[in-house]
Amino acid sequence: MSGRLAYSPARPEPNLTQSCQQILPPRPSGGIILTGSDRYECFGPLQQLQALHPSNGRGGHRNGVVSFGERDPYGPKPWREWTADVAEAAHIAEAKIGRGEVTDFYVSHQAFRNWRSITQLSALGSCYVDIDFRTRATWNGRSPRDVLLAILETLDDDGIPLPSYALDTGRGLNLVWLHGLVPRAALSRWSAVQKRLADALKPFGADMRALDAARVFRVTGSINGRAEWDRRTVGMIWCRSDPSNPYRYTFDDLADEVLPLTRTELVSLRSERAKRRDMKEMKVARPKRALSQADWGEALLADLQRLKDHRSPEGTLSEGQRDTWLFCAAVATAWICPPSVLEREIESLAQEAAGWSDRETASRMSSIFKRARDSAAGGKISFNGRDIDPRYIMKSNTIIEWLEIDPTEQRAAKLRMLVDSDRRRELNTERTRLSRQRRGATPHGQSKADRLSMGGQALYMAAKQGMTVRDLADHFGCSTGHISKAMWEARNKTGD
Repeated sequence: MSGRLAYSPARPEPNLTQSCQQILPPRPSGGIILTGSDRYECFGPLQQLQALHPSNGRGGHRNGVVSFGERDPYGPKPWREWTADVAEAAHIAEAKIGRGEVTDFYVSHQAFRNWRSITQLSALGSCYVDIDFRTRATWNGRSPRDVLLAILETLDDDGIPLPSYALDTGRGLNLVWLHGLVPRAALSRWSAVQKRLADALKPFGADMRALDAARVFRVTGSINGRAEWDRRTVGMIWCRSDPSNPYRYTFDDLADEVLPLTRTELVSLRSERAKRRDMKEMKVARPKRALSQADWGEALLADLQRLKDHRSPEGTLSEGQRDTWLFCAAVATAWICPPSVLEREIESLAQEAAGWSDRETASRMSSIFKRARDSAAGGKISFNGRDIDPRYIMKSNTIIEWLEIDPTEQRAAKLRMLVDSDRRRELNTERTRLSRQRRGATPHGQSKADRLSMGGQALYMAAKQGMTVRDLADHFGCSTGHISKAMWEARNKTGD
C-alpha cells in the first residue's frame, strides 16, 4: 500500500492480498455471498449518501441539491429524475428503499446548485470508476470478489491509493474514492484524477464514458433489474476502513498520489519554463501561474453565471442578451466538459437562461458541437501559421464588449475575469493584500506608522546619545538602510 499519504490503518497489513482477504467477507461453502456479510450490512443507502454528501466543515448542512434517477420501462417515461436538498437526500433514499421502491434506483455522487449539470456543480466530494469486467475476456465470468482483489493489487503495484469502498452493482463494480469537498474551480484537476484512475483500470473494463462530474450511479440496497438473480441487490463488498465511516482523502493528497506531477512540482515546472522563456527574450524572469484551457473555461463560465444571476435573478435572460450570453457560455463549457456530455450540458444552460428547446439549441450551437467533436478526434485548425485546437476561444475584452458589461456592473456582480484594466488592478491589489495577511506580514499602514515611530526614537537617540547609524541599527535589530529610511521619514514627517 502506498505510504506517501498520511494514513495509518487500524491494524497492521503486512500483505495486501492477505489484508484484502481478511476484509472481504469469507467464502461460505454454499457459494459466494457478496452483499450478505454482517460486516457490510451496516452500509445502506443512508450511510452511502452521508459518505458521498457529508456535512460542511462547520458540522452543518451544505447548500445544493442531490439528483435521483429511476428507470421505469413500463411507465409513461423510461427515465424519471428529480432533485432533493443535500440535507434531506440520505433520509429520502433510505425511506424509498425501506418501502421496497428500489429497482434501478440511482443517485448523483456530486452536489449541484439547482439540477444535475456540470455547469451547475456546487461541490466535488468523490472520484469514481465504473467497472464492467464482463467486457474483458480475461475477467468475463469471474466473480466480483476475484476481480476486485486483482484491482486492489494492481492499484497498489501502480502506487495509486485504494478506493474508499467498492460496490457490487449486479453487473459490475463501482469504486469510489471519497475526498474532502472542493469547489467547481478544481474541476480540471479533478477530471485529470478521474482519467488517470480509469486509465489504470482499463484492463478490467473501466467505463471511460462515465467519468464526468454529473454521473449517477446505483444506490446501495437497490435492485439491478438486469442482473442475475443472486446478484440483483447492490451492496458493498469492500471498504478501506470502517464501513459506517469509509476513509476520506484530502483532495490535494489524492491528486498528488494519482497524477504524475504534484501541485508543488507543477508550480516549480511552470516557474522554470517562465524563467527559460524570459532568458531567451533577455527579460527579467517573472514566474506566474499559467492557466490551462480548462481553467480558463471554468473561470469564464463562473463569471458568466455571476453576471446572469446579477442581471436576471429570476433565471431567464431578457431577449436581447440570450444569444450572446449563451454563445459565450457554450464556448466556455466546451473546454470543461467531455464531448460525450457537452450537448446535454449546453441544452441545460439554454433551457435555464433562455427557455430554448433541445432542437433550437442544437441548431444555434451546432458549430460549437462540431468543433468539440473535431477536437476530441484530434483535429486541428491553422491559425497564424500554427496548428491549434479547433474549439473557440474568446478574449475577455471581446466578451465585455459583446455583453456591454460596464465597470459598475463588474463590481456589483463580483466578476473576476470579465473586467477592465482598472478593475483588474484593484483585484490584483486585493489579492496581494490578502496574500500578505496569510503570510503574517504587517499591513502597509501599520508598517509606515511603526517606521515613523522608530525613526523618531532614532533621531532622539542620535541627538542625545551620539549614536551612529550602525549603533542604531544594532539597537533596533534592523539594517542600516532601514534605520536611515525611518530617520529620514521621521525628519520629513512622511510615510512614503
